[in-house]
Amino acid sequence: MTHISRDERGPTRAATPARGRRFTERRRRAGALAGFAITLALATSAQGQGYYAGTKSARAAGRAGAFTAKADDLSAVEYNPAGLSRLRGWTLQLGNRFSYNMVSFERASTEDWGNTSGGVPATASFGRVDNAMPWQALDPLIGVATDFGLEDWGFALSAYSPPGTARLAFPTGGGQRYMMVERDARILVYAASASWKWKELFGVGASLQWVHVPHLEYSLVVDAVPFARQANPVSSTFDMLSTVRGSDPFTFNAILGAWVRPVPFLEVGLSGQIVPSQIRTRSTLDVSPISLTEDVTLTRDGTPANDVSLTLPLPLTARGGVRYLHERDGRTVFDVELDVVYQTWSRVSDFRLESGDLAATLSGQRVSIGDIVIDKQWRDTVAVLLGGDYAALPDRVTVRAGVGYESAVARPSHAHVDFASGAHVTGAFGASFLFGSFELALSYGYRHQLPLSVSEQEGRVYQETPGSLCEPPYTDPNTCH
Repeated sequence: MTHISRDERGPTRAATPARGRRFTERRRRAGALAGFAITLALATSAQGQGYYAGTKSARAAGRAGAFTAKADDLSAVEYNPAGLSRLRGWTLQLGNRFSYNMVSFERASTEDWGNTSGGVPATASFGRVDNAMPWQALDPLIGVATDFGLEDWGFALSAYSPPGTARLAFPTGGGQRYMMVERDARILVYAASASWKWKELFGVGASLQWVHVPHLEYSLVVDAVPFARQANPVSSTFDMLSTVRGSDPFTFNAILGAWVRPVPFLEVGLSGQIVPSQIRTRSTLDVSPISLTEDVTLTRDGTPANDVSLTLPLPLTARGGVRYLHERDGRTVFDVELDVVYQTWSRVSDFRLESGDLAATLSGQRVSIGDIVIDKQWRDTVAVLLGGDYAALPDRVTVRAGVGYESAVARPSHAHVDFASGAHVTGAFGASFLFGSFELALSYGYRHQLPLSVSEQEGRVYQETPGSLCEPPYTDPNTCH
């Protein structure tokens, strides 16, 4: 069986399964003219799997993401835009998340039917491989909020990258080669938000989002063998490094939110990302032989071409939070919040590369590429988050902490190295230091994927072999090994 390991921390496939694998994925103070919050999120906790991993802003991160009801800084544009109505005056927030994202993978030993002696396959063993680019220095949030002098209104403009691991890189010859070699996903969100409240009883808000993907790169090794009944679970003379690079300038989304405070000590927050959408990149495909010295020529209808499109569905998200406030002399001494987050990752059944009938020619052999489908079969996830703040020194120092758990986005059979897919646990803590109208907020989080082992028989992550005649369910004795 095989072993994957994911760890995030910091100071704030054709007819052969990718074999058994094991995965271990390890106050704002309002001044007379302006309030500034300078935020350094030193790694973060867990909120969201699939494409996302972590929590934006040091206040939210230090609470492990339990922020739906509180939502009292610029990250409210994402967690609950209704919270902006409680920000008074002007607020400028600058933040960044520094993270260390370790992912390890160990493929189990397997029978190498591409290397037989007298009809008996050799046994191939694989060493552990690690993410070669674990450090992530840039994961920003910048925004400005104001009430324009209106007592019950709040407005904001913001730009940020969704929390997550932007880049992963593994050896081209590693045991994961037929699953993925490298991924680089740079996603930015620009948001315009508005909110309104009625006294201190309830508030509503909305964020309109422009999702911009300036760069998306994904590479894996494919076996381009053009012959029937060929199985190369370890390596092939026809192995090709296939790389897709592209971008998507615009995808629309929106978030609605609300909060209500029925009694002074209790708040309830609700929000949801409500627009079914997907990232669809205009991309190019590059195919490079690993062992062969000849080049691969890509054509469409006899004319050189390499344009393709890659589609990645986005989930809908629903958040709910209940917050208890303990007050003394009109000040909040501490609060505790329990959140539940539901994400419809089941919208991601696969990653689909549409080639528009591209064909690859190598050594006189022409192979139709067709559409390349990486099966995902993701499931909806539920996260339970608990966190709170304590005013250690009123108006000077606030400390916070939180814990969380999130269910697995993928079944064990479809566990993968490209995006976090197993169940995760989170722990986080942080603090805010106030200097008049300025705030410095820091947080630290540890996010760990629970150990996951997948046997070869259970695995349903397959090699990509576009030239093979073997097709699902891979049982035809005339075309499959």
